[in-house]
Amino acid sequence: MKPSNIFYSQDSIKDKFDNGYTIYGTLSACKKHSFVIQKIPTIRVVQIGGKFHTLDNRRLWVFKKLEESGTITDIHVQTVSRSMLEDRKFTTTNGGTDVIVRRTNDDYD
Repeated sequence: MKPSNIFYSQDSIKDKFDNGYTIYGTLSACKKHSFVIQKIPTIRVVQIGGKFHTLDNRRLWVFKKLEESGTITDIHVQTVSRSMLEDRKFTTTNGGTDVIVRRTNDDYD
């Protein structure tokens, strides 16, 4: 599936994955070393009103940027049931077309 045919489910995302890597560093590594792309876990999608929304918004952001740069054209996705997407996490206000990236502050403890 083309990343451009998948929509965000949230209105914003953190700029870091749970493992500490940033989305920017991941994007850069994928552009430099194509094998890194294969290490990114498959994103999960749910179909809502004829559109596919992801549960994995940061990964989708990376895949969309890779598609925009011509690095990839399609990705594998796992379609899951609507119940997997918690209503409280479905926060998009623009139909999932765009997402705001929130910068984390490493100096804040």
